[in-house]
Order: sequence, then C-alpha cells, then structure tokens
Amino acid sequence: MHRGQRRSFKDLRIKHKLMIVMILVIVLICIVVLIGLQWLFRAYDDMLYVQSARSINNSISDIEYEILSAEKLSMTIAMDTRIQEQLNRIKDLTNEYDRMQALTDFKNKVFAYMLTHKHISSIRYVNDFGYDLMIGQSPQVPDESLIRLAISRASVMKGANVWIEPDARHDYLLAARAILSAGPELLEPLGTLIIQVNLESIIRQHQSSADAGNLYIWKGDRPIYVSDERFVPLPDMLKDKQGYTIRELDGVNSFIAYTTSSDTGWTYYNVFSYDDIFQRKNDLRMTLLVAVVLLLTAVIIISYRLSHMLTQPIEQLTDQMKLAEKGDLGKVITSFAFTDRADEIGYLEKRFSIMIQRINTLIEENYTRQIMLKDTEYRALQAQINPHFLYNTLTSINWLARSNGQSAISSMVESLGRLLRAAISNKEPMITIGEEIKLLQDYMNIQKVRYGHDLQFVLDIDERLHDYRIPKMSLQPIVENSVKHGLENMLEPCVITVSAEDTDTMIHLSVADNGPGMDEETLEKLKDFRLPSKGSGIGLKNIHERLQLLFGEEAGLSFSSKPGQGTLVIIKLPKEV
Repeated sequence: MHRGQRRSFKDLRIKHKLMIVMILVIVLICIVVLIGLQWLFRAYDDMLYVQSARSINNSISDIEYEILSAEKLSMTIAMDTRIQEQLNRIKDLTNEYDRMQALTDFKNKVFAYMLTHKHISSIRYVNDFGYDLMIGQSPQVPDESLIRLAISRASVMKGANVWIEPDARHDYLLAARAILSAGPELLEPLGTLIIQVNLESIIRQHQSSADAGNLYIWKGDRPIYVSDERFVPLPDMLKDKQGYTIRELDGVNSFIAYTTSSDTGWTYYNVFSYDDIFQRKNDLRMTLLVAVVLLLTAVIIISYRLSHMLTQPIEQLTDQMKLAEKGDLGKVITSFAFTDRADEIGYLEKRFSIMIQRINTLIEENYTRQIMLKDTEYRALQAQINPHFLYNTLTSINWLARSNGQSAISSMVESLGRLLRAAISNKEPMITIGEEIKLLQDYMNIQKVRYGHDLQFVLDIDERLHDYRIPKMSLQPIVENSVKHGLENMLEPCVITVSAEDTDTMIHLSVADNGPGMDEETLEKLKDFRLPSKGSGIGLKNIHERLQLLFGEEAGLSFSSKPGQGTLVIIKLPKEV
C-alpha cells in the first residue's frame, strides 16, 4: 500500500492518539474488572452452596430435635414413677372401678406430658391384658398392621425406642417403646407405648421458619416424606452421604442439597428453585454490569472531553499557522484564549502571537515605505510640469472660447482647470467633503458636455456633512467607473446618484448607478480588487487602501450589485472634521 494511503499511529492527530491510549487503558481495566467479577461470582456461588448446605443441616437439626423430643418423651413416660405405679395397679387390681380410676389417672398424666409437645398427635397404650387406650385425637389413624408391627418391634427391643416409618402417603411417624417394670417385678412388661408424631407439622414449621424449598425424606430407596411424588433421587445421590447438584425438574432448574442423618439414617433432600436462590446473584451481576457500562460510558465521555481540552489549543494554534503559511496574516488570531496559561501550550501561543505581530509590523513598515516612494515619484512628476504654464494655457483657451461665443468650451476648460489645479496641488491630501463635491461637479460638467442627456447626475448630500474630511479625489474615480461601466450596453440614460448617510460615528458616501450590474462571480472579483480599472488610473483598490491607512480597518469600500439592477459603491469613513 502506498505510504500516502497508510497512516501509522505516529501520523495520527494528538487527540486521536490520546483517545486510543485512553480506550486501551479502559479496555484493560474492564478486562481486569470482568476477571475479578468472574472470580467474585464463583466465590459467591460457593458461598451460596455453603449457605444452602448449612440451611439443610439446620433443617435436619430442627426436624430431628422434634423427633428426638418425642423419643425422650416416651422414655420420660416409661420411667415416670407415678405412671409405673398406676400401670402396676391396673395389672393387680381386681375391682373394675379401681382399675378405671387408675386408667383415668394414667391417661391424665400422659395427656399432661403430651401437651408439652405440639407435634405429637396422639399417644396409644396397649398391654397384654386387653387394654387399648388412645390419648389425644389424631387426624390420621394408623393402620392396625403398623400398630402390631410397632408392638412387635418394641417387644424385641426390650424397652428401647423403635421408629416405624410409614410410606410417603402418610404424614406421621410412630415411636414405640415397651414399658418395663422398675418395681419388685423388675423388667416385667407393663405394656407398649406408641407415640404418633405429626411429621407434616414439623416440616411445615421448619419451612416456615427457614424459608426453604421443598423437603424430601428418604430411607434408603424408600420415601418417607415427599412434597412432590415426581421427585426421585439420582443414583449418585443414593450412593453419597451428602452433597449438592443442579438438576432440571419439570422444566425448572433446581438446586438440590442433600445429607444423611447419622441418628436416623434418613436422607434429607432440600430442593430450591435455582432462579430463586441465585436471584441475588443475578441482581448483583446485572447491577455490576450496568455499573460497568455506565462507568465505561462516563470514562469515554470524560476521556473525549479531556483529550479535546488538551488538544483544542494545539489545534487552534495549528489552524492559525496554516493561515499564516498561506499568507492570510489578516485572518490570523493573535489573541488566544489560552495565552495566559503557564504551561508549554501557553508559551507556544505567546511566542506565535509575538511572531505574527512582528511580521505584521514589518509588512506595514514596508508597505508605508512603498506608499512614500510612490508619493515621492508622484510629486516628482508634478514638479516636471510648470503649473503656471498650464494655468496660463487654459486661461488663454478659455478667453478664446468666450471671444468666439463657445460657452460650452469655456465651461469645460474652467472645470478642467479646477480639476487640474486640485490634482497637482501640493496642499494636504485631505480635503472637506464640500470641496470633494465641487471637484466631482467639475468632473460631471465635463462628462455632461460629452454625453449630453445620456448621462444624468443626482447629488443628495446634506450640507451639514460638508465640513467632514475625506481623502482628495476619492469620489471622482468611483463616479468615473460608474460612467464607464454604466453607459455600456444601455439604451436609456445612465443615472448616477451620490448620497450620504450619517450614523453616530461613521459617514457612508454612496455612489449608485442604474447600469447593467454584474453577476456574483464578477462581484466577488470586485470585492477582492481583482478587476482591472477602466477609470482614471486611480483604482478602487488604491482608494480602499488609502482609506484604511488613514482611518483604520473600519474604513474602506464596500460593493453590492445584481445583474440588471445596477451597482452600489459605499465609502465608509469616520467622522473627522
């Protein structure tokens, strides 16, 4: 690829270099932040897993505490001395009334114990003498087969507690314990105590307090309690004692934490909605993402503004240097907004301003010398002609014209004499507007004789403006150009109007004609003084420069014209008497 078509980094503008560097730094920071966030999210996931495992462990502790409480209650009842006495009396009494009274005392005592455990639905007492007492009222009556199984296992355990776990269709557990005598007939069976524990109530309380998911309890490969029958543990869950996994259940991503109790041998499965348990993570991720995007946007905007602020004075200085390089020193700004800065940029702008001012000074001095040189040459030309000889010659011509009755010739000679006297006079180059008007009238008198009715002249200048000063021979060359251009290709008379407008600080002298006008391109050339003069030789550019040299940049000539609508030239000069 051609070198002119390829731009390396070093060829870029400083603003673009700063932007690129800042963006690279921002991208690097974002990469580091994203890596940190990824690590943070992983740590957060681990924390959630630990919290979930801790939650299910707490749940197990709560559930088994209630279960062990029921087991301890059966022990307390079985070892209670008063209950032991009542059961021995029931066995030994032959009076039916006394037996019923003893049974009533027994029931009241057991009922008092049951009231201290809200999750116990009922307590049942069965003995070998045919007594079967139900204390409390269970919403679900256990099957008799389960009762017989409980009595059988309790008899084998010789006073130890046994648990009977129904299938998942039942929401209760049975704690069975054989009551053995502690009296004289030591370890003699006094009956079997069967406590019905409301497992659903325990779990409901647990879920309410822990705000957990769905709880499932399995013993081996057999469910004890399920919230949803569709849940089946995975083979690896049945094999492992504890752990966690993410699995799709009914189209919903679920987080499953599980652990096996060493006391009961039950495996607890707690199933959470993955979206629910990780909602805080998702919220945090979204919040951080929005924060990173907003931060990135803010940093880009700040970077752009910072780079623009740093490079703006350099770009401004570069633009001014380009103007100076083209030679448009008049358009160069020498008063910068950052010149008062004490840094390198302020120093460069100060030096550049001083350099441009010195260049302008040198140019003005050289231009002034050229003007003086031209003036000297003009005066030397004036000195070559004897003014008295010219005046005497014109006076003789005027006398001859009058003698021969040639009034028109006489008027032209008089006007020409006054114009010549003004042109070669050694007086000040500045005259009053009134004097300039008289010279203009002499010129128009000569032109009227030449063109007759084809040329009309209108003068509309307030006499109050006659005392203000103007460079000599300023109006006449402009009017002469109007005569030359206005009379071209015109069938109707050419009308030239000279008027004046008075402002607070300026006087505008206008020369307007009804000539053919000019197009936009020609007008632009005229404004730039690129059109050749067709007048007296004192070009419009010369008049413009004289006005600005004498009065400053606010003075000078302005032009306006349209095809078929004539041309307007305005002399702008300050009020100076």
